[in-house]
Amino acid sequence: MITIIAVGKKTTYDKYIEDYCKKLRGHFKITWVFINVSNIIDETKNIANKIPDKDFVILLDEIGKEIDNSTLSKKIIDNKNITFIIGGPYGVNEEIINRANFIWSLGKLIYPYELVRLILTEQIYRSHMVSINHPYHHDN
Repeated sequence: MITIIAVGKKTTYDKYIEDYCKKLRGHFKITWVFINVSNIIDETKNIANKIPDKDFVILLDEIGKEIDNSTLSKKIIDNKNITFIIGGPYGVNEEIINRANFIWSLGKLIYPYELVRLILTEQIYRSHMVSINHPYHHDN
């Protein structure tokens, strides 16, 4: 099971996100938890309260490590219950950083969190394709 905790509201990207989620049905159950944008202290409390105790937590943050698709696929396949966290405009504080089992950076650029949701969903889909050797993902 995959839980995605995201700060912010639903957006126009949700149609595309739902397309990937539909493709993943039967392989992964994805649950979305939305946290209202407020301040970093309140956002952190709300995020922390939503993380299942035994989940493997992957925080998406610029301070994290850049990884390739095979590595992400392995993390998803090796962990039965995963929570991904996408913070708000000011990121997350130390409590969430310390709770994360892995911190993943999408690169040096900063993206709007609405776009990060779409990128994450596509990468979960791609990770599944990697795990079954589907030609959707191909290495050069």
